[in-house]
Amino acid sequence: EGAENEAVEQVAFADRLLLNKVDLVSEADLGRVEARLRAINRFAPIQRCEQAAVDVGSLLETRGFDLERTLEMDPGFLDTQGEHVHDETVTSHGFREARPLSLDLLKEWMCSTLLPEAGPRLYRMKGVIHVAGSDTKFVYQAVHMLNIGGFTTPWREGEQRESRLTFIGKSLDKAALQRGFESCIDTPENVATRLASLGMGRLRFSVGDAVRCCYS
Repeated sequence: EGAENEAVEQVAFADRLLLNKVDLVSEADLGRVEARLRAINRFAPIQRCEQAAVDVGSLLETRGFDLERTLEMDPGFLDTQGEHVHDETVTSHGFREARPLSLDLLKEWMCSTLLPEAGPRLYRMKGVIHVAGSDTKFVYQAVHMLNIGGFTTPWREGEQRESRLTFIGKSLDKAALQRGFESCIDTPENVATRLASLGMGRLRFSVGDAVRCCYS
C-alpha cells in the first residue's frame, strides 16, 4: 500500500511494448502475459522478439499513437466494459457521450481540475471528442501532467458523432471523472455554472438568445 509499482507505470506509459525471450515460454504463457499487458495499456502494440532482436526502424519515428486509425480498425478500442485490470492499484475507466461537448469547458476541466488533482496518478488518457459547433474530430491525449489535443479529420457522413474518453491511472475516482466529464457537455446549465464560477453569473442576455449587433 502506498508503494509505486515502477513496472506497471512503465507499461502504462509505453507507446510500444517489446515482449522478449518468447522462445523460452509456451504460447499459452505468452497469451497470459500479453493479456495482462493489454489490461494495463490497450494503446501500445506488443511486438514479440528473441534476444531483443528488433527492427530499429519500428521503434523510431513512430510519430506516437494514431488513435483515429486504431478506432477505424477496432471501434470498441476505447471501451473498458468487462475488462479486468490484474494490478488492483491501476484502474481503467471509459466514458462516452452522444451530446456534443464544449471545448472551452473541457479544457477548463482538464487544466484547472483534473490534471492538478489527478495528474501524478493519471498514467494515460486518450479520446476522440465531438465538439459543439464543429464538423471535425478533436483528439485528446495526456501522460501525467502533459497533455495535447487538436482537430484532426472531419466526421464522415453517416458516422455516429460521440465523445469517448479513456483514463488509465492509479486510484482514480471514477465518480469524480464521470461528474467532470458530464460537466463539459454543451448545455446552457453547464455554461451558466461555469460563468457563475467566474463571477459572471448575471448576464445581459440569456444563454442562447439571438442578439443583433449594430456598429458604425
